This record gives sequence, structure tokens and C-alpha cells, in this order.
Amino acid sequence: MEFAVNVPTSVGSSEYSTLPFADAISWADQRSFGLEIEGLGYDGLAVPDHLMTGGGAGTMECTTTLAALAAETSDVYLYPKTINNPLRHGPFLAKVAATIDEISEGRLKLGMGAGWKDDEATAYGYEWPPASERLRELEETIEILKGLWTNHEFSYEGDYYTVDNAVCKPHPVQNPHPPIMLGGGGEEFTLRITAKHADVWNYWGSLDLMDRKLSVLADHCDTYGTDYDAIEKSWFARCIVRETEEEVAALLDEVPMFKEENLDESEHHLVGTPEQIVADIERYADIGIGEVVVEFVDFPGTEGASLFADEVVPVFK
Repeated sequence: MEFAVNVPTSVGSSEYSTLPFADAISWADQRSFGLEIEGLGYDGLAVPDHLMTGGGAGTMECTTTLAALAAETSDVYLYPKTINNPLRHGPFLAKVAATIDEISEGRLKLGMGAGWKDDEATAYGYEWPPASERLRELEETIEILKGLWTNHEFSYEGDYYTVDNAVCKPHPVQNPHPPIMLGGGGEEFTLRITAKHADVWNYWGSLDLMDRKLSVLADHCDTYGTDYDAIEKSWFARCIVRETEEEVAALLDEVPMFKEENLDESEHHLVGTPEQIVADIERYADIGIGEVVVEFVDFPGTEGASLFADEVVPVFK
């Protein structure tokens, strides 16, 4: 199993924020945290893609953060998770991604999604069409990415994009191209596009929810003749981990939104001692999850990340 860790692009100061222990974000924080995570032996660094999630504390942009991390790190894969497709011109994204893969010497893992946060898009002057249109545009983007990454010249005529003898050189280092992850749980569109085009699928939620989504994905794979087992299944979870149950309880008092009684039935996080978290992850591994992307609630501290690296990760290696 692979483990990637979120390098946040925004934080929050409210006790009900998902990252309540930092009241501002900076490149210095991201760089220090990312290097620490790589030093702890994690497989990847994941970077969220938003424009306005930090409120007054600010939000760092995803692709420039990834390029900077590419230059600073040497081993971890670099994981935009997930690119908000409506905010990027698809053919230009191919150039951005190929450049990051070049800078990192082949360590890009490109996460893609149709977006969900309409207020930041409209605030920045983007149109926000219905989800079905955003997903069809996302599918065209993925087709264009692969075409530009693998051809000397590439042309494309779609409903959303027209590409005329475009050249995207240098191509990505990875052959034939960086793995493409699709994020989201939409059963009619997102999981269909995953079955047809993606190398990885990522979502979050309870075991029952994930199991149901995987069953739908398998059905779409049957429709397209895709090898279901060849698609990596990935799960995202926020994490609170401490050595003892007493320490976990004390931390939960500071972030009560993660207490079991405050979660809805489809929501699930990694909360507990290392032994409890190992048992939790094993349940997801049993349904085929091969990657876990973790966001440590105690960011910018690394106590949770360090304990997880020492006592959880080795169990799955």
C-alpha cells in the first residue's frame, strides 16, 4: 500500500476547521512540512487545488506549489489532488503537467476532478455550468492530455476544446504519460469516466460507501472492457493519531468535529491510537484500497505524521 500526505494550501483558525492549529499558510510552512514528510518515508505529497478556502488566512495555488516541491524534493511522487478542471484550460494544463513531470524527473501523479466549490470559481470570473457539463469537459481534457503527451503534433475537435496541430514538448518523463487519477463519487459520470480513462480512482467516506462505489466502478469497467484490477483504488482520510486513547481524547476535545457523534453515516476519518488506525486501514485494504491519502489535523506540527510513519505505515509495506 502507498501513503501520500496532504501539504495544505490553506488552513483555518476556528476550532471547527479541519486544520485548526495554524492560522496562516506560507511557502515556508509547506516546504518545511513537505521535506519532513519525505524524510519520514512517505510515498507521496498531495496538494489540494483551490483558490479561496483559507478565508482571511489566504490560499496558495496548487500547480506552482507542486513545481516548487518538485524542485525541493527527490523521492516522493507529487500529487495535485485534485485539479479543479473548470479552473484550467485543458490543453494548457497538459503543458503545465508535462513541465512539472520534467522538473521532478518523472514523479507527477495527476489528480483530476470536475470541481465542486462554485463560489471560488465565480468570484474569479469563471462560468460554473451544471455538473454534467463540467464532467463532459473533464473527459475531453483527459483525452487531450493523453494526446498532447504522446504525439509530436495533436489535433482535437470536441464540444469544449479545439486543438489544431498543437505540440507539447518536452513530453512528460514518464512513459507513456503520468498516471491520471480521477477524484469523485458520481456513479453515472465520474465512475464511468474513471473506467474509461483513469489509472487511479480516489474518494473519501465510510467503508460501506467506498465498497458500493467500487462495485459501480467494476460495472463500468465491464461495460468498457477495462481491467478493473489495473485501476488503483485510493481513499482520502483526515487523521488524528496519538500513542494513547487519553491523548486522542484530549486532542478531540480541541477539534470536536472529528468526534464520532458529530459525523454523518457516510463520513469516516482515521482517529485513534496506531493500533486502532492499523485495524481501520486493514478494513479498507480488504476491499481493494491500494493508496491512502492522509491529511494530518495537527498541521503544521508533525507529531501525528511521525507516529503514523513509525507505527502504521510499516504494517502495510
